[in-house]
Amino acid sequence: MVINVPYTYHSLKGVTEAAEICLRCGVCCAVPEYGCPAHYGPSYSPRFTYVYDCLGHDEPHRNPSIWQCVSCHKCEETCPYEVSPIHFIETMKELALEAGSSPESITGELEQVVSTGYAFPLTANAERQRQELGLEPLKATEELSRIAEATGLLELLGRPRK
Repeated sequence: MVINVPYTYHSLKGVTEAAEICLRCGVCCAVPEYGCPAHYGPSYSPRFTYVYDCLGHDEPHRNPSIWQCVSCHKCEETCPYEVSPIHFIETMKELALEAGSSPESITGELEQVVSTGYAFPLTANAERQRQELGLEPLKATEELSRIAEATGLLELLGRPRK
């Protein structure tokens, strides 16, 4: 039987009930091949991060554990109660970006994507291989810049609007 728990994460209304259900269940963590791929040890699981790290933290958006979530949504797919910790964790990531409390590695990667169009710096070897294969050099697109501006990402990264 599925029990839908009505709540919104921005207001945190009903989150206590959802957390209690989540804590008792743990289906998203029980079967690794169907559950969360981000098992970095006993300190992270969607259930533990959602219930203890986030809801037990005074400022959950400042809790570094939220960044261990890879946003694959498997916890949402497997959650029989529709609690879906991913929505809370993603909301906390958004709030962290807005508050300027996200890790430098995250904002650095976002800067890299917006500036260049790819998530990591290309090495000279990668560029040479692309050339040998007859591929054009990778470059940031104007469309990507427009998307980053329209979504407010540029402002979050401290870049002024054009």
